Amino acid sequence: MSVPAQFPTTTFTPVTGVSVILGTGGNTSQAQKKVLMLGVGLAAGTKNAGDLDEIFSGDEADTYYGEGSSLARMCRRAIEQGKVARIFGGFVADAGGAAARATITFAVGPQAGDATYEITIHGWTTSVSIPHGMTAANAATATIAAIQAHPYYGQMPITAAAGGAGVVNLTTKELNIEATTMVTNMRQDASRLVTLTATLNTAAIAGAGALSLATILGVAATQRYDYIVACTSDSTNGGLLEAHLDTYVAPLHGMRQQGLIGSMDVPADVNTLAQAINAHRVEVVACELCEEQHYEIAAALAVDRAHEEAMDPATPYKYWPMQSVAIPFDPADYMLGTEVETALHSGVTPVQVINNQAYIPRMITSRSLTTGGGPDTTVLDTMAVTISDACADDIEADFSTRFMKKEGVAFKVMDDPAEGVTPPPFTATPTLIEDAAKEWVWRWYKQGRLQDPTSWVSTVSASLDAVDDTRINVSIPLYTIRGLMVLDIALFQK
Repeated sequence: MSVPAQFPTTTFTPVTGVSVILGTGGNTSQAQKKVLMLGVGLAAGTKNAGDLDEIFSGDEADTYYGEGSSLARMCRRAIEQGKVARIFGGFVADAGGAAARATITFAVGPQAGDATYEITIHGWTTSVSIPHGMTAANAATATIAAIQAHPYYGQMPITAAAGGAGVVNLTTKELNIEATTMVTNMRQDASRLVTLTATLNTAAIAGAGALSLATILGVAATQRYDYIVACTSDSTNGGLLEAHLDTYVAPLHGMRQQGLIGSMDVPADVNTLAQAINAHRVEVVACELCEEQHYEIAAALAVDRAHEEAMDPATPYKYWPMQSVAIPFDPADYMLGTEVETALHSGVTPVQVINNQAYIPRMITSRSLTTGGGPDTTVLDTMAVTISDACADDIEADFSTRFMKKEGVAFKVMDDPAEGVTPPPFTATPTLIEDAAKEWVWRWYKQGRLQDPTSWVSTVSASLDAVDDTRINVSIPLYTIRGLMVLDIALFQK
């Protein structure tokens, strides 16, 4: 069988290149996987836009990127997940547009009787003592002081300041359109106030200014990260991430990576986002109005995957527990079963709340549509991508030493000799390589990555290239194992 070449025939560079072709039918296990967080840093940090650094603690991330920045919060969230992975930060330049703002407006008054007012910002609740006789202006001043005294105030993505008599301004530290999501999930409890009133407006001012991942992705092209998590939740940057992953997965680069994007939007908008990205290597995870940011959920999920997939690239995710996720406060915002099903059909990995705990019902890629717009489930689960990448890593590492250069000796190449004739030492032939590839297929099967190869291992093939006689082309189908997702049981009473 003549195997088609995946490299251009103009490629002269000596290389063992492995193409992972998805939809046609990681690092090696135990190595710590690398997770790159792409987020906005602040001027208060010691690093600059375009910097890439390994991060070992949340405090270090705060120092590098500015406390409360999206990048610092992503890194801290990943580290606090407590999983085994190497965390890196990629400093994205802020857009320099407009901050988003929420306001608390106290009015009427003075307060009749002692009371307590509560404001919750990204899951952190601040209680404010409102004594009898307190005026609206003084209530605002007390609320600002209480928020600023919160032990995690520095890590909040907002600052609290006066906005006029009786008004508290909660303004984002970042100046971009993504900052709007940093104020939309705040909530208050003003039920104990009497006479005095408090109004929370989470849409006082929207953030403005588009972020771009283009520059930082260019910097990140110098080395491989197993997972790249983006702070943005728009299709433009999703497309940039997809293009980066697709470009550098090519054999001459060999950087097999996956991307994650989070969203807090309503299900219909998230479904539209995922279908616009529609990529085998990009996962879109969604949790409407969670009490933490979308990029934090994506960061937590990435390190969970990094930890599990380093041990077993064929890890099936079925109602994967994400108890650390700060679920929506209002049960009315939980995704319904029908919304979860629609999300999965649209290329969205949804966060589903069951018994007040967050779960990932199924980990899927954002690829849900063919180029013609029809349904595409050829690469539904992310494990199909992870398994394929892990197999590629294994065979690339082995073949590059077994057949390209061994014991300091560079290999020669020849077509298969006549039957019974042994090739000279340090000489690769199609049959030698084909047999080695079949060995790996059986090894992957025993590791639980592939389905039983008995009926298809014969389709593994290698041949000398018809144009360039210095190259051997190899074709290895991967019938990846699947996770058991549906167990349909019928009980018939007789």
